[in-house]
Amino acid sequence: MITCIAIDDEPNALEVIQILSSKVGSLELKETFTDPLEAINYLKSNTIDFLFLDINMPELTGFNVLSLLPDHVDVIFTTAYSEHAVKSYEVNAVDYLLKPFTLARFIQAVDKVKKSKNAEQESLNEDFFFVNTGTSKQKILLREIQYIESDGNYVYYVTQTQKLMVRASIKEILKSLPRNRFIQVQRSFAIAFSWIKKIESNHVYIADREIPIGKTFKVDFQSALKKFS
Repeated sequence: MITCIAIDDEPNALEVIQILSSKVGSLELKETFTDPLEAINYLKSNTIDFLFLDINMPELTGFNVLSLLPDHVDVIFTTAYSEHAVKSYEVNAVDYLLKPFTLARFIQAVDKVKKSKNAEQESLNEDFFFVNTGTSKQKILLREIQYIESDGNYVYYVTQTQKLMVRASIKEILKSLPRNRFIQVQRSFAIAFSWIKKIESNHVYIADREIPIGKTFKVDFQSALKKFS
């Protein structure tokens, strides 16, 4: 079973998603929202696998909402405007449903989320993985990663002995790492819990590196720390 919510300023559009969701046995639609801010607040205390997200909304566009979402949440955009398709894939949306969409197309989009989650789970069962570093593939042990640093279109895996650069976003990287072992603490940094040396004020220390904790990530970070208390 995978879980989701839907955000759309048009109640009729949400009703369509409710009807189609009820026809997919492996899908549970938890809530629907016409107000994106209410949805964002809901996600602060509730975990889901993905959301259906309208793009053209009056106060916050779907792209605005996407920038405020937790990194582990996948997105299927829903819109009546085909010109947004290219941008939706640039921001790593799982799929793009053009209204009005059929049940078959709806199921196809949901199946993409399932495949993504299955692939993620398979990768989490391993204690190592390989990354492309230009001309070669480099093996990385999960336990050796201290933190991950984003720099433009590139991400660095930092260990005690090396700093490996790959072309990706920090959001993409975190989807492939165990959520119980890594967490984003700032727009450009994600850290490994096992390498935390100390936490002081609004900074976390990983070995000898001092990393500031961003305001928008502080609540999630503090909540995640409770499982180690």
